[in-house]
Amino acid sequence: MTAPTLTECPCGSGLNYSDCCGRYHQGLATPPDPEALMRSRYSAFALGGLGDYLLATWAADAPGRPPEDAEMLDRRTVDWTGLEILDSSVHGAQGMVEFRAHYLEHGLEHDSDETTTTPSVLHERAQFRRSRGQWLYVDGVIDPPARATVGRNAPCPCGSGKKYKKCCGA
Repeated sequence: MTAPTLTECPCGSGLNYSDCCGRYHQGLATPPDPEALMRSRYSAFALGGLGDYLLATWAADAPGRPPEDAEMLDRRTVDWTGLEILDSSVHGAQGMVEFRAHYLEHGLEHDSDETTTTPSVLHERAQFRRSRGQWLYVDGVIDPPARATVGRNAPCPCGSGKKYKKCCGA
């Protein structure tokens, strides 16, 4: 995997690419938490050509995992324009990151040869797990429903099995 030379990282951290996601893409370090992994995966999609990295950070048994085709993941079909992290949490070996990824879709105008550009947003609540010391993307809910107010004694919405007051509400 060859990572491009950039100044600012595409993930929006404000850091230099080589000090941020670039070190993960080059195999010099592994993301320490789900948010860092999410940022590095977004950057890999935004830059293109990092399909091997995307597959390596995607749980092999994940329900929506594509076939072992890094070339398919290397293709850029949209222009990614920004990442917003809305929420992030870790509970043991489980993690969650809710984010919005902004992108531009390109297409042809109906009955014309003119190209159109449509701004769009992917809103996802992604699930991660740590396996053998490495965080992996498992799956996500696209356009997740708004989180309802959770009572103190209700089960925690993160899926830990604990009461809210003993988990995310602590």
